[in-house]
Amino acid sequence: MARVEKADRSVADRLDELEQRMFLLKIEYEKYFTGIERKEPLRDRQEIQRMLRDFIDEPIRSAQQRFRHQSLKSRFQSLELYWTRNLIQMERGTHNKLKFRADLKEQRAAPGAVPETLSAEQQQVLRERQEQLEREDRAYRLVFEKYMEARKQCGQAGEISYDAMRDALRNQVRQIKATYNVPSVKFRIVVENGKAKVKAVPQQPG
Repeated sequence: MARVEKADRSVADRLDELEQRMFLLKIEYEKYFTGIERKEPLRDRQEIQRMLRDFIDEPIRSAQQRFRHQSLKSRFQSLELYWTRNLIQMERGTHNKLKFRADLKEQRAAPGAVPETLSAEQQQVLRERQEQLEREDRAYRLVFEKYMEARKQCGQAGEISYDAMRDALRNQVRQIKATYNVPSVKFRIVVENGKAKVKAVPQQPG
């Protein structure tokens, strides 16, 4: 019996690692699609594929762990479909974030500059947009700091950069707003099964 429990704990640790790697890989792909990273994270993707294949040769005894493994496998397959679709769009030049890359390059060339050709109204809109981005950045940084503190208290290893997490949260906000038709999204830090997690909560008007 002790041997079975030890094996189950080993499976649980591997599933934890698999979920963490999937989360980080999702962030890396978002960075790649937005032009922050120039190289597709193929090696990390192949490593997760290998980890999933390893479970085929080793039956999982626990029904709860089998369900979790199947859920992670299905989630990864959905992510791969999403990534493949985006990669095809990038190859065809139809990806909606290609314009973002061009805008980002222009902004880096002249950080904070306001083109003289813009009208006073356009300059005001640009300034308001910059102020909004700054407010969002402060909010994301607060979530990041609380999350990292919770991870530290839970004894979770592994480094996560602020930029990567901010981009992932920003993408999650866009998806939730589109799915639930809500004006805003709030994040809260929770601890489940000894692991710190960030949960998004759609905010209804009023």
